[in-house]
Amino acid sequence: MPRKNDPKGTVEKIVAVSSELFAQKGYEKTSMQDIVDALGMSKGAIFHHFKSKEEIFRAVIDKQSEYIKRQLQIWIEEMEGFTAREKLIGILNRNLHDFQAHALDSVLTAQAQSSQFVLSSIQESMNKAAPVIADIMREGQADGTITTDFPDECAELLLLLINMWCDPAVFTCDISRLTMRFRCLQRLMANMGVDVISDELLSECIELVHKLYNKRG
Repeated sequence: MPRKNDPKGTVEKIVAVSSELFAQKGYEKTSMQDIVDALGMSKGAIFHHFKSKEEIFRAVIDKQSEYIKRQLQIWIEEMEGFTAREKLIGILNRNLHDFQAHALDSVLTAQAQSSQFVLSSIQESMNKAAPVIADIMREGQADGTITTDFPDECAELLLLLINMWCDPAVFTCDISRLTMRFRCLQRLMANMGVDVISDELLSECIELVHKLYNKRG
């Protein structure tokens, strides 16, 4: 157990253990008692830092968003010397295959009908990831590989459409409709000068979301 004089360590442990439980059991099926038992701490010690399970879950979302932001920086550093378009393609592919980046996807999908969780997740993504993507798009304007006149707006639009419109748990649809949404997104980005969604990536995105959709059903 973390020492009593290490509140930061205690909070980090609560968030880490709770994150694992949410990923394994889902948010609804994880009780505060489950968290207490897994941590081996008293309920009072946990409530000293978090008022509710919902507050813990929001902290988990924050941690996940910070992880994704750090990974973005790492991926960008790994692609030093690449064109901006190559970087964006690389980021999309790396994110798709990063297990930890998607560890909570099924949990958030299950909570999608609760607007508070959807809004929290999307806001975190927009605040931390969109500016990074937009900076790369501006880099692409300079090197000629990205031709959009709207780098900030395209970055935000890309994240919003992927995380909401292309999530069948948020906007219900079948696999055929989902496929058309992704194809529309692919065409929209290309027409706006951000041609970074390949047919292969498109298929893998559809497959990933379809798996989450089936789990939820």
